[in-house]
Amino acid sequence: MKAFLPLAFAVGLLAVGSGCQDDWQSFFVHDNKRLGEPPGCEIPTEASAAGLLGGLLDTDVSTSYAAYLFVENGMISRADPGLPRAESNGIFVQGAYLYYEPDPACPGSYPSQEVRFSNYIAPGGTATVGIWVIPPSVGQAMAETLAGCANGRLDVTVTIQMFGVTQAGTDMLTQEFDYPISVCAGCLIFCPTGIDLDPVADGCQCDCMNTEVELAEMPCHPGQDDYLDCRLSPECVR
Repeated sequence: MKAFLPLAFAVGLLAVGSGCQDDWQSFFVHDNKRLGEPPGCEIPTEASAAGLLGGLLDTDVSTSYAAYLFVENGMISRADPGLPRAESNGIFVQGAYLYYEPDPACPGSYPSQEVRFSNYIAPGGTATVGIWVIPPSVGQAMAETLAGCANGRLDVTVTIQMFGVTQAGTDMLTQEFDYPISVCAGCLIFCPTGIDLDPVADGCQCDCMNTEVELAEMPCHPGQDDYLDCRLSPECVR
């Protein structure tokens, strides 16, 4: 059984529950899936779909980063209509804990978070779960740290650990899934050929009103991972 969960927006302070077991063989995160091409931005539900090894966040465009985590319930089904015996090994996924390892070359302080959502993964099933692994409040703090970084780049590692409970009432935790994200300011904004007002000067001097050059497709998540046509940037659309 495969499913996906819409992006979870509710993010609160960390409150680690007690009594959970780290059952990594039975409940685990495979990778962060790459969305399909825009404008469809299809959410992958197959294990073979392309995953990302790391992310890039441009704080000139966005202060949040969304991940689409491919999660598996590796337990076998215990249901037996002949006894009868109800299923006990399905997992109700309840949320995720988020921890942030700052860049030692440009340290900052980013509070741990707890994301709450609801999903069900049947025994032997999978789900693609979309969550903000960098919510706006944390992204804003990273943008403030970035302003003081000598090289204009901030490398952080987000550690994600999902939690839930089985139908039998056993609390479950995935492994700690580490996902590196580089944070920059303006690095994903580009000038298509013929749009730069001053191609000699450093950076993109965008001709916001140019309609003669075809407009590039809007990314699925502007400011995240993919380049953005400068005419679609906040500087031009404000």
